[in-house]
Amino acid sequence: MGRAMLIICSAALISIGFISISTSNQGRMLTENTVDYAEFTMAKNTAHTAIQMAMQEINKDDTWMTTYDKDNPWTGNIEGRNFELYIDALNDVSSNNYWDDDSLRIVSRATQPISGGKDSLQAEVVTVFLKGRFSGLVPDFGGALQFPTGFGSIDASGNAHSIDGSADHCEDKPAIVTSDEATKDSLDSNSDLNLDGEVAVDSTLNYEPTDELIERLKNSGNAITVDSDYSGTLGTEEEPGVFFLKGDVKLTGQQSEGYGIMVIQDKSYMSYDSAGTSVDIRGNFEFNGLVIFENASLFEGKGTPTINGSVLVGQTSDNEDPIDIKLAGNIEINYDCDGENYAKQAAADAVEQNRYTKVVSSEGTKYIN
Repeated sequence: MGRAMLIICSAALISIGFISISTSNQGRMLTENTVDYAEFTMAKNTAHTAIQMAMQEINKDDTWMTTYDKDNPWTGNIEGRNFELYIDALNDVSSNNYWDDDSLRIVSRATQPISGGKDSLQAEVVTVFLKGRFSGLVPDFGGALQFPTGFGSIDASGNAHSIDGSADHCEDKPAIVTSDEATKDSLDSNSDLNLDGEVAVDSTLNYEPTDELIERLKNSGNAITVDSDYSGTLGTEEEPGVFFLKGDVKLTGQQSEGYGIMVIQDKSYMSYDSAGTSVDIRGNFEFNGLVIFENASLFEGKGTPTINGSVLVGQTSDNEDPIDIKLAGNIEINYDCDGENYAKQAAADAVEQNRYTKVVSSEGTKYIN
């Protein structure tokens, strides 16, 4: 019995020793894994932070991204960890139109010193961003001519004019859209209106989004006030702009074409080949985008003005005087989705909105010498 007991005790001690060694190894491995995980996390966080910093620069200036490619990465240090970052423009930013999808792939690598005499750890984060489609500030175009607040009266007699809701490469829209049945009935009963498309009612149409848009554009610091001394352009296809026309303004042949957003305020009206008006445009004129008449009448005069996009006539809540609309001359108002895009691009550029959205991201780590 004594010998048997010794054998049993010896086996038990050996077993306990194995358990103790196993537990000790597991504890050491757990500690090492915890340290490794923390170091992995810090490295990856640094790489992500570098991407966020890069996006801030890109949102300020699109051309910033063209400086740092694979052969010339952006480098820096965040809390003692070095990083390098480069950008692949998946589309050519210099030639790509704003409203075409424009993707960026950003590769960011951060180096983390490793404890215990090991090699350094490098985390790599690859993130793809998709450039946002337009500014959310500009309300969707409901038709060629929009009346969110109705009007006092409309005079469409005189020379030929055209309000066209059809489009060659866009979804057709109503020629005129209004917010209530009474305004629609008034328009339907006007035999002088020359419409290509219907007069539609949209009960959700209101002036508040446009009112907010105008206020944001005014406060952006990037809108251009056009007065009698203005001699610049009214935007280009590549760089549409935001323009406020107020007072006695005479536009000449140099401003025969424009892109973006044009705002006419304070009971003004736009006239062609006519003197003594608030906005006087001589000869032919074509604007591609959104033209807003806030507390202002519409077109009067002669000539061949053309608006490709949409015209919106609205009345603010503090204005008690009804808006009297006068459509005269060879005026063309054509709904155009390209014009809508120019307007949204102009608004986005003016308020410098965030334009990129992260769509996918991948992470990886490795040891380096």
